[in-house]
Amino acid sequence: MAEQSSSDLLTTGVHADIEAIEEAFVAQWTNYGHAPGGVFHEEDDLVWTEAPVPQLPYNAVLRTRLGSDAAERIEQVLSHFHQRAVEFLWLVHPTAQPANLAEQLTAQGLSLVENATGMALDLTTWSAPSGTPPGPIAYREVKDQESLRDFEELMAAYWELPLKSRPYAFEMNRSAYTLGGRGVRWVAYHDNQPVGKAYLSYLGCEDTAAIFGVYVRPNARGYGIASTLTTLAISRAVALGRKRVVLHSSEMAVKIYQRLGFIGCCTMPMYATTALHGIQPI
Repeated sequence: MAEQSSSDLLTTGVHADIEAIEEAFVAQWTNYGHAPGGVFHEEDDLVWTEAPVPQLPYNAVLRTRLGSDAAERIEQVLSHFHQRAVEFLWLVHPTAQPANLAEQLTAQGLSLVENATGMALDLTTWSAPSGTPPGPIAYREVKDQESLRDFEELMAAYWELPLKSRPYAFEMNRSAYTLGGRGVRWVAYHDNQPVGKAYLSYLGCEDTAAIFGVYVRPNARGYGIASTLTTLAISRAVALGRKRVVLHSSEMAVKIYQRLGFIGCCTMPMYATTALHGIQPI
């Protein structure tokens, strides 16, 4: 067998990171369809979820591998969501097919609402920052019903969920929580009030962990909470023996993750029927 050149190895590594980013995203968001009242569709050409709430991001197309009937299939799914009168999004992941998927979604009336960056951190060379987290903030892993409720309070703020949609979203969160083995949650507190959250998912590629939903309330920013929550998640992934941590970052949060060692690997445009309010600067 011929030896791989350094450039080949680099390319192989990047492709592995992109695969891990895609798999983590799909694995995490399928929770929306598996929760009570949701529907999960895993078809040869599409993977998508439905939920009994009208807000984003719970109704979504996560993976697209369409052929010559792409326009017809896109129209079918969009028509289904329109008939249900729900907002929905369509992720254009790095390996999405056809290559002009974004153009076809735009032609069907969807708009680009977020140009997320898929990022990866190599844990084989990562070392935790020294010192204690700055500021008067306490960090707690979610291990009881009280901290779980605090996490859900922040989740509702993050996605700007109206009261009528919260029961489904909270049940989805609790279903994943009680099943165990799917991930770990943290809440940050200031003066005993929940002000920040993060989630580390164990789903997806076996050698990978993924960070989702890092959020800090606007009145608590400036204490380095997002960086500390992310560092806690990375440290747990290291303790689990994972090879990498991946995430998809909003445009405004990229620099935070870059300072922690994450490398941008791909873009992940999201097209939707309305603004993706939950993606906020952290």
